Amino acid sequence: MRTLTHPGPQSDTRLQLAPCGGRPIAVTLQSGIPLETAVAQALATEDIDSAWLTVSGAPFERLDYVIPDHAPDDTHVAWYSQTHTLLNGCITRLGMIVGTHNGASFLHGHGLWNADDGPDALGHVLAPTTVLSEPVFAKGIGLTGAIFERGPDPETNFDLFHVKARAAEGSDYAALRIAPNQDFSTALDDALVTLGWASADAVGLGSLVGAQFESGATLDSHATEFLITDAPIGPDAPPPEIVIVGIDGSQIKSGRLERGQNAVLVTAEVVLRRTG
Repeated sequence: MRTLTHPGPQSDTRLQLAPCGGRPIAVTLQSGIPLETAVAQALATEDIDSAWLTVSGAPFERLDYVIPDHAPDDTHVAWYSQTHTLLNGCITRLGMIVGTHNGASFLHGHGLWNADDGPDALGHVLAPTTVLSEPVFAKGIGLTGAIFERGPDPETNFDLFHVKARAAEGSDYAALRIAPNQDFSTALDDALVTLGWASADAVGLGSLVGAQFESGATLDSHATEFLITDAPIGPDAPPPEIVIVGIDGSQIKSGRLERGQNAVLVTAEVVLRRTG
Protein backbone atom coordinates (compact mmCIF):
# COMPACT_ATOMS: atom_id res chain seq x y z
CA MET A 1 0.00 0.00 0.00
CA ARG A 2 1.43 3.36 -1.02
CA THR A 3 1.67 5.98 1.74
CA LEU A 4 3.07 9.50 2.04
CA THR A 5 4.90 11.17 4.92
CA HIS A 6 3.37 14.43 6.13
CA PRO A 7 5.48 17.34 7.40
CA GLY A 8 4.26 17.35 11.00
CA PRO A 9 4.30 14.94 13.95
CA GLN A 10 2.01 11.96 13.65
CA SER A 11 -0.80 11.93 16.19
CA ASP A 12 -1.32 8.84 18.33
CA THR A 13 -5.05 8.79 17.52
CA ARG A 14 -5.56 7.42 14.01
CA LEU A 15 -9.33 7.06 14.28
CA GLN A 16 -11.26 9.91 15.88
CA LEU A 17 -14.56 8.20 16.69
CA ALA A 18 -17.57 9.44 18.66
CA PRO A 19 -20.76 7.38 19.03
CA CYS A 20 -23.77 9.67 19.15
CA GLY A 21 -27.44 10.14 18.48
CA GLY A 22 -28.84 10.91 15.09
CA ARG A 23 -31.87 10.94 12.80
CA PRO A 24 -32.71 11.30 9.12
CA ILE A 25 -33.22 14.91 8.06
CA ALA A 26 -34.62 16.62 4.97
CA VAL A 27 -34.31 20.35 4.29
CA THR A 28 -34.67 22.84 1.42
CA LEU A 29 -31.62 24.83 0.35
CA GLN A 30 -32.54 28.27 -0.94
CA SER A 31 -31.34 29.65 -4.27
CA GLY A 32 -29.70 32.98 -5.03
CA ILE A 33 -27.44 32.98 -1.96
CA PRO A 34 -24.08 31.29 -1.26
CA LEU A 35 -24.44 27.54 -0.77
CA GLU A 36 -22.65 27.84 2.57
CA THR A 37 -25.32 30.29 3.76
CA ALA A 38 -28.16 28.21 2.34
CA VAL A 39 -26.98 25.12 4.24
CA ALA A 40 -26.49 27.05 7.50
CA GLN A 41 -29.96 28.58 7.26
CA ALA A 42 -31.61 25.25 6.42
CA LEU A 43 -30.03 23.49 9.41
CA ALA A 44 -30.45 26.32 11.91
CA THR A 45 -33.79 25.01 13.22
CA GLU A 46 -32.91 21.30 13.19
CA ASP A 47 -31.46 21.16 16.75
CA ILE A 48 -28.43 19.10 15.71
CA ASP A 49 -24.66 19.37 16.26
CA SER A 50 -23.42 18.24 12.83
CA ALA A 51 -24.83 16.75 9.66
CA TRP A 52 -24.31 14.81 6.47
CA LEU A 53 -26.27 16.20 3.51
CA THR A 54 -26.64 15.07 -0.09
CA VAL A 55 -28.22 16.77 -3.07
CA SER A 56 -28.74 15.46 -6.59
CA GLY A 57 -30.09 16.91 -9.82
CA ALA A 58 -29.53 20.42 -8.43
CA PRO A 59 -29.36 23.31 -10.92
CA PHE A 60 -26.80 26.00 -10.18
CA GLU A 61 -26.22 29.56 -11.31
CA ARG A 62 -22.53 29.38 -10.46
CA LEU A 63 -20.36 26.60 -9.09
CA ASP A 64 -16.76 27.09 -8.00
CA TYR A 65 -14.58 24.09 -7.21
CA VAL A 66 -11.00 22.89 -6.93
CA ILE A 67 -9.30 19.55 -7.55
CA PRO A 68 -6.08 18.16 -6.03
CA ASP A 69 -2.75 19.52 -7.18
CA HIS A 70 0.96 19.24 -6.43
CA ALA A 71 2.15 21.09 -3.34
CA PRO A 72 4.15 24.25 -4.12
CA ASP A 73 6.65 23.48 -1.34
CA ASP A 74 7.44 20.89 1.33
CA THR A 75 5.00 22.23 3.92
CA HIS A 76 2.22 19.98 2.54
CA VAL A 77 2.12 16.70 0.61
CA ALA A 78 -0.49 18.09 -1.79
CA TRP A 79 -2.40 21.28 -2.50
CA TYR A 80 -5.38 22.61 -4.43
CA SER A 81 -5.70 23.56 -8.08
CA GLN A 82 -6.70 26.98 -9.27
CA THR A 83 -10.43 27.66 -8.93
CA HIS A 84 -12.61 26.23 -11.68
CA THR A 85 -15.89 28.06 -12.34
CA LEU A 86 -18.96 26.60 -14.04
CA LEU A 87 -22.03 28.65 -14.96
CA ASN A 88 -25.64 27.49 -15.41
CA GLY A 89 -25.22 23.77 -14.92
CA CYS A 90 -26.37 20.89 -12.75
CA ILE A 91 -25.00 19.09 -9.71
CA THR A 92 -25.32 15.36 -10.38
CA ARG A 93 -24.42 14.43 -6.81
CA LEU A 94 -22.94 16.37 -3.90
CA GLY A 95 -22.14 15.12 -0.41
CA MET A 96 -21.38 17.48 2.46
CA ILE A 97 -20.10 17.08 6.01
CA VAL A 98 -21.49 20.06 7.92
CA GLY A 99 -19.82 21.14 11.14
CA THR A 100 -18.37 24.31 12.63
CA HIS A 101 -15.36 26.57 12.29
CA ASN A 102 -14.72 29.36 14.81
CA GLY A 103 -18.26 28.92 16.09
CA ALA A 104 -19.95 29.30 12.70
CA SER A 105 -21.38 26.73 10.33
CA PHE A 106 -18.81 25.27 7.92
CA LEU A 107 -19.09 22.55 5.30
CA HIS A 108 -16.75 20.25 3.39
CA GLY A 109 -18.29 18.95 0.17
CA HIS A 110 -17.24 16.75 -2.75
CA GLY A 111 -19.39 16.23 -5.79
CA LEU A 112 -19.95 15.53 -9.45
CA TRP A 113 -21.34 18.23 -11.78
CA ASN A 114 -21.36 19.71 -15.28
CA ALA A 115 -22.26 22.92 -17.09
CA ASP A 116 -24.52 23.17 -20.16
CA ASP A 117 -24.36 19.42 -20.79
CA GLY A 118 -20.58 19.58 -20.86
CA PRO A 119 -18.26 16.88 -19.53
CA ASP A 120 -18.61 15.70 -15.95
CA ALA A 121 -16.24 17.19 -13.40
CA LEU A 122 -15.56 16.03 -9.85
CA GLY A 123 -14.02 18.04 -7.07
CA HIS A 124 -14.18 19.98 -3.82
CA VAL A 125 -16.99 22.55 -3.88
CA LEU A 126 -16.24 26.12 -2.79
CA ALA A 127 -19.47 26.74 -0.90
CA PRO A 128 -18.99 30.49 -0.14
CA THR A 129 -19.17 31.37 -3.86
CA THR A 130 -21.40 28.59 -5.25
CA VAL A 131 -25.02 29.63 -5.86
CA LEU A 132 -28.03 27.43 -6.68
CA SER A 133 -30.42 28.70 -9.36
CA GLU A 134 -33.50 27.01 -7.83
CA PRO A 135 -34.41 25.83 -4.33
CA VAL A 136 -33.06 22.31 -3.84
CA PHE A 137 -34.20 19.45 -1.62
CA ALA A 138 -31.39 17.98 0.48
CA LYS A 139 -31.52 14.91 2.70
CA GLY A 140 -29.12 13.25 5.07
CA ILE A 141 -28.37 12.60 8.72
CA GLY A 142 -28.40 14.99 11.65
CA LEU A 143 -26.08 14.13 14.54
CA THR A 144 -26.54 14.98 18.21
CA GLY A 145 -23.81 14.49 20.78
CA ALA A 146 -20.88 14.69 18.35
CA ILE A 147 -19.56 17.47 16.18
CA PHE A 148 -17.19 17.92 13.26
CA GLU A 149 -15.14 20.96 14.32
CA ARG A 150 -12.60 22.46 11.92
CA GLY A 151 -9.20 23.37 13.32
CA PRO A 152 -5.44 23.04 12.76
CA ASP A 153 -4.01 19.58 12.19
CA PRO A 154 -0.27 19.59 13.01
CA GLU A 155 0.44 16.34 11.14
CA THR A 156 -0.83 17.48 7.74
CA ASN A 157 -0.47 21.25 8.24
CA PHE A 158 -4.06 21.73 7.04
CA ASP A 159 -7.11 23.04 8.84
CA LEU A 160 -9.39 19.97 8.97
CA PHE A 161 -12.53 18.67 10.60
CA HIS A 162 -11.84 16.87 13.88
CA VAL A 163 -14.44 14.80 15.70
CA LYS A 164 -15.42 16.11 19.13
CA ALA A 165 -17.76 14.23 21.46
CA ARG A 166 -20.39 16.19 23.34
CA ALA A 167 -23.14 14.76 25.54
CA ALA A 168 -23.99 11.06 25.26
CA GLU A 169 -27.24 11.09 23.28
CA GLY A 170 -27.55 7.60 21.88
CA SER A 171 -25.29 5.16 20.11
CA ASP A 172 -26.89 4.21 16.80
CA TYR A 173 -24.81 6.76 14.90
CA ALA A 174 -21.17 7.82 15.01
CA ALA A 175 -18.90 10.54 13.67
CA LEU A 176 -15.52 9.36 12.38
CA ARG A 177 -12.36 11.03 11.12
CA ILE A 178 -9.64 8.78 9.68
CA ALA A 179 -6.06 10.08 9.86
CA PRO A 180 -3.52 9.67 7.03
CA ASN A 181 -1.97 6.41 5.85
CA GLN A 182 -4.71 4.11 7.16
CA ASP A 183 -6.28 1.79 4.62
CA PHE A 184 -9.76 3.22 4.16
CA SER A 185 -11.66 -0.08 4.09
CA THR A 186 -9.77 -1.47 7.09
CA ALA A 187 -10.32 1.73 9.07
CA LEU A 188 -14.09 1.45 8.59
CA ASP A 189 -13.94 -2.17 9.76
CA ASP A 190 -11.87 -1.15 12.79
CA ALA A 191 -14.38 1.57 13.68
CA LEU A 192 -17.19 -0.99 13.60
CA VAL A 193 -15.29 -3.26 15.99
CA THR A 194 -14.52 -0.38 18.35
CA LEU A 195 -18.19 0.59 18.43
CA GLY A 196 -19.21 -3.01 19.11
CA TRP A 197 -21.72 -2.99 16.24
CA ALA A 198 -22.48 -5.95 14.00
CA SER A 199 -22.98 -3.86 10.86
CA ALA A 200 -23.38 -0.29 9.65
CA ASP A 201 -23.71 1.97 6.63
CA ALA A 202 -21.11 4.69 5.98
CA VAL A 203 -21.44 8.00 4.14
CA GLY A 204 -18.70 10.56 3.72
CA LEU A 205 -15.76 11.83 1.73
CA GLY A 206 -12.02 12.36 1.82
CA SER A 207 -8.76 11.85 -0.07
CA LEU A 208 -6.66 8.80 -0.91
CA VAL A 209 -3.09 8.18 -2.12
CA GLY A 210 -4.24 7.10 -5.58
CA ALA A 211 -6.81 4.33 -5.84
CA GLN A 212 -6.86 0.60 -6.53
CA PHE A 213 -10.19 -1.05 -7.26
CA GLU A 214 -11.42 -4.63 -6.94
CA SER A 215 -11.89 -4.65 -10.72
CA GLY A 216 -8.17 -4.10 -11.26
CA ALA A 217 -8.64 -0.49 -12.37
CA THR A 218 -6.35 2.12 -10.82
CA LEU A 219 -6.07 5.88 -10.48
CA ASP A 220 -2.39 6.82 -10.59
CA SER A 221 -2.39 10.14 -8.75
CA HIS A 222 -0.71 10.71 -5.41
CA ALA A 223 -3.46 13.18 -4.46
CA THR A 224 -7.18 12.60 -4.96
CA GLU A 225 -10.63 13.64 -3.77
CA PHE A 226 -13.38 11.04 -3.32
CA LEU A 227 -17.03 10.68 -2.38
CA ILE A 228 -18.54 7.48 -0.97
CA THR A 229 -21.37 6.18 -3.15
CA ASP A 230 -22.10 2.95 -1.23
CA ALA A 231 -20.42 1.58 1.89
CA PRO A 232 -22.05 -1.12 3.98
CA ILE A 233 -19.73 -2.34 6.75
CA GLY A 234 -19.76 -5.79 8.29
CA PRO A 235 -18.24 -9.28 8.14
CA ASP A 236 -19.83 -10.14 4.78
CA ALA A 237 -20.03 -6.63 3.30
CA PRO A 238 -18.22 -5.65 0.11
CA PRO A 239 -15.56 -2.93 0.31
CA PRO A 240 -16.61 0.72 -0.07
CA GLU A 241 -17.72 2.01 -3.46
CA ILE A 242 -16.50 5.50 -4.32
CA VAL A 243 -16.17 8.03 -7.11
CA ILE A 244 -12.77 9.74 -7.26
CA VAL A 245 -10.67 12.25 -9.20
CA GLY A 246 -6.93 12.90 -9.33
CA ILE A 247 -4.60 15.79 -10.06
CA ASP A 248 -5.27 16.44 -13.75
CA GLY A 249 -9.06 16.13 -13.40
CA SER A 250 -9.44 14.25 -16.66
CA GLN A 251 -9.96 10.82 -15.12
CA ILE A 252 -12.99 10.23 -12.94
CA LYS A 253 -12.99 6.65 -11.68
CA SER A 254 -15.60 4.74 -9.72
CA GLY A 255 -15.94 1.30 -8.20
CA ARG A 256 -15.33 -0.75 -5.09
CA LEU A 257 -11.92 -0.35 -3.51
CA GLU A 258 -9.50 -3.23 -3.11
CA ARG A 259 -9.12 -3.95 0.58
CA GLY A 260 -5.75 -3.14 2.12
CA GLN A 261 -4.50 -1.05 -0.81
CA ASN A 262 -5.94 2.47 -0.38
CA ALA A 263 -4.30 4.74 2.16
CA VAL A 264 -6.03 7.91 3.30
CA LEU A 265 -4.01 10.89 2.04
CA VAL A 266 -5.01 13.83 4.28
CA THR A 267 -8.34 12.90 5.87
CA ALA A 268 -11.56 10.97 5.54
CA GLU A 269 -14.72 12.22 7.26
CA VAL A 270 -17.49 9.69 7.74
CA VAL A 271 -20.89 9.34 9.37
CA LEU A 272 -21.84 5.82 10.44
CA ARG A 273 -25.38 4.51 10.95
CA ARG A 274 -25.83 1.27 12.84
CA THR A 275 -27.72 -1.43 10.93
CA GLY A 276 -27.04 -4.42 13.18
